[in-house]
Amino acid sequence: MPKKHQQKALLTKPQPSTPHTLSSSKSTTQNESSSRNVNDLIRESRRLQIRNEPRDLQPASAASIHPSLRAVLDLPILPPPVPRFGARSSGPSRLRRIPGPPPPRSWLTDSIHAPASLRNAAEADNCGVRIQLRSSSLPNGAFPPPKSLQNLVLKKIATTWEWHAQNDYDYLEMLPTNLKETLLSYLAVYNEAQINPLRLLFLNNEHEERAEVHRLDLSNALGVWTTFKQLERDLVVKQPPVRGPDAEIETWETAEASDDLSSPAFLLGTVHNFINLKHLSLALPPVHTKAASWSSLLSLAAELRTLTSLSLAYWPQPTFTPVAASTRAVITTPRSPPVVYGGSDMYTAHDNDWREAAGILRTLSRSLYCLKWLDLTGCGDWFAALRWRPSSSSSDLSSSDRYGPEWNGGWRGLERLILEVGWKPVPLCTDATVPGLDQELWNVEDERKMYRYRKERQKYAEIHNTAQSVARYLRALRKEAGGRWIEVDISEEVLV
Repeated sequence: MPKKHQQKALLTKPQPSTPHTLSSSKSTTQNESSSRNVNDLIRESRRLQIRNEPRDLQPASAASIHPSLRAVLDLPILPPPVPRFGARSSGPSRLRRIPGPPPPRSWLTDSIHAPASLRNAAEADNCGVRIQLRSSSLPNGAFPPPKSLQNLVLKKIATTWEWHAQNDYDYLEMLPTNLKETLLSYLAVYNEAQINPLRLLFLNNEHEERAEVHRLDLSNALGVWTTFKQLERDLVVKQPPVRGPDAEIETWETAEASDDLSSPAFLLGTVHNFINLKHLSLALPPVHTKAASWSSLLSLAAELRTLTSLSLAYWPQPTFTPVAASTRAVITTPRSPPVVYGGSDMYTAHDNDWREAAGILRTLSRSLYCLKWLDLTGCGDWFAALRWRPSSSSSDLSSSDRYGPEWNGGWRGLERLILEVGWKPVPLCTDATVPGLDQELWNVEDERKMYRYRKERQKYAEIHNTAQSVARYLRALRKEAGGRWIEVDISEEVLV
């Protein structure tokens, strides 16, 4: 369609009635305001904001003062410079992030791979989970009264052990042996420094003084200030093969024949640093269960056969392949049968197949045949391995006596067995105030905590019932064989 013709005369703007001088100034201000866009206005506002901010005027020479002189002159410490905007930092932060939104907080708090800071914060917030308990202690311990001066001094030394280990190094060797043993027990509770107290207190003395040591409380040591290999070297020293004193070399032929290490001319010596050691605690912190090694424990137990008390509190499930708990592979090699890699897996408790764990405990009972006191606090996940026997449908039913510890053999002298849960579920901390109108009546976080608390109570009850069944089984087994009575300590059934 053709456009309509508009008359230009009607669109003509009338002339202003103001004076010529005012009209010229008004037109110039309108042109300046129209020429400034939004970016100019934002830049101008930022410039005015920076100009109005109070500035902290400091002398130019303040940053050049040495920190030691600053402490002498009692000058305040300057804050670090503010990082520049957009500056890239080196290190792990430059790594590529995982695409997508961050995971929910509930996934991280319940994960075993959560960071330590987040895990500690979750443990502080979630009051409906569990708390750790330790009610048993290593026997033959002489502790001072709680309100005595000696108790306060030992506790203070244990809490500040790092300072005493560096400054009182020469004086720690002069302490009596019984006081060193007591101090080692205090360090097991109050010490968090990564300094080996076993070497400072005992291994710097002569071998005759170490013969007086009967008790070593090394609780919470593995994974904190020592490893199992270091501990094995501290307790037992394996010397290289030496030639016997009665061996005499007459000819070159006899010398070549006697180079074999299995010949009687060579003696493999093993020196025990604590030859009269009777009581040993290897209790683990619940957060360092990976520091345990059952293969290393069996090799160490073969050297410490005269132990009468042993604590394995919070030790994980007995297995030789802890890393392969979720792995099972068949390795085929030429000219040999296939080998299955993987022992006890994550479904061992569900399938009630404690074959490997029972075999390890049986080997341990044969090595420690003098044991009278055994602490298995916090090991409720594998209490069932103490009484495990093959099922009736298994082909190994005829040889069921080959599994499990030798309660009437190597451990026939065991008088006390501690099967405590080691932790207690804590009820949910709910707010007793009535919610307002603007608040929700149902809280998802509280419901999640309540669900976890019910699960913890159910787990506690299962471990308690398993410990009771193990106690009945052991007493019936001892009664049938005519053995001595065994005392089994079990946690209380009543939950707080």
